[in-house]
Amino acid sequence: MLKIRLRRMGLRNRPTYRVVVIDSRKARDGKYLESVGHYDPRTKLLELKTERIEHWVSKGAQTSDTVGRLVGRYTRQHAPAAEAVTSDEVVGTPVTTEPVSTPENATPTDTPKE
Repeated sequence: MLKIRLRRMGLRNRPTYRVVVIDSRKARDGKYLESVGHYDPRTKLLELKTERIEHWVSKGAQTSDTVGRLVGRYTRQHAPAAEAVTSDEVVGTPVTTEPVSTPENATPTDTPKE
C-alpha cells in the first residue's frame, strides 16, 4: 500500500521534512516514488503540490495523520477568498448618485387613478 508521509531531513536538532509518496513497508527515510512537498516546523513553512497529492490519493494512497492535518491547513490557507457582494449587485440595479428626473406630464404610478 502507498502512503503519503513525512521523511526527515535537515541537521541534528534542526529538522525539516519532505512530504513523499512511499511504499508503507519501506523505512521512514527509504527510497520514495515522488516528493510532493516540504515542511519546516521551525518556521512553519509549508509547500505542497496539491494536484499531485490528489492524484496519488485517487490511485489509492493514504495520508498519514500528520500529513492529513498539514494538507487540510494548506488548503484552508490557499483557498480562494469569496468576493464580497453588495445588496445592489444582488438586485442588479446600477448604483447612481444623481437624482432621477421625471417629466412634468408623467403621472405617478404609486397613486391609484380615480
